[in-house]
Amino acid sequence: MKMFFLVFAAISVFTLSASAQKNDIGITAGGYFPLKTQYHINTSFAIGGAFAHRIASVPLLSLYIEVPVYGTFNSTADITGSTLTRPKYSALFVTPGLKLKFAPSFPITPYVVFGGGLAHFSKSNVTTGDSTNTGTFDVGGGLDFKIAPYVGIRTEVRDYYSGSPNLTVNFTDRQHQLIATAGLVFRF
Repeated sequence: MKMFFLVFAAISVFTLSASAQKNDIGITAGGYFPLKTQYHINTSFAIGGAFAHRIASVPLLSLYIEVPVYGTFNSTADITGSTLTRPKYSALFVTPGLKLKFAPSFPITPYVVFGGGLAHFSKSNVTTGDSTNTGTFDVGGGLDFKIAPYVGIRTEVRDYYSGSPNLTVNFTDRQHQLIATAGLVFRF
């Protein structure tokens, strides 16, 4: 009986502290890994942030509206036969959507995300300033680790499925852009 009371008290404390926090902001950095492209594109550095606002909650689930913004820098494409043999580009992804957190009041909180929006690709080693805008959607997931009442550590992976950048030659297929990051999350 004593153990039951301790477990109940611990869950109640976690629930009360989480119920007052309806927003979170995550700031993360990591890597960009383009997959299933027509040409080989090297990995590069990625940085991102996401704001989420809770819109519904039940004891073991919370639903959030989320606005993530992720960017990549200087990805290099190996294109044989191109006049610009190693074009570089940067990418920006903005995909408002939903986040579903499981066990949001526990010390480790898994979540899944999905959304849709815009991908912007910009060549970075040409003088013409070529850029491409295309629709994209993302799906992914991650873990939040609570380390203090309002601060935690976040790890996540997102797959952005979008049109391709215009890099001297036209890609004909849509491509997967995998971004894996880790960083801090602030809850308020």
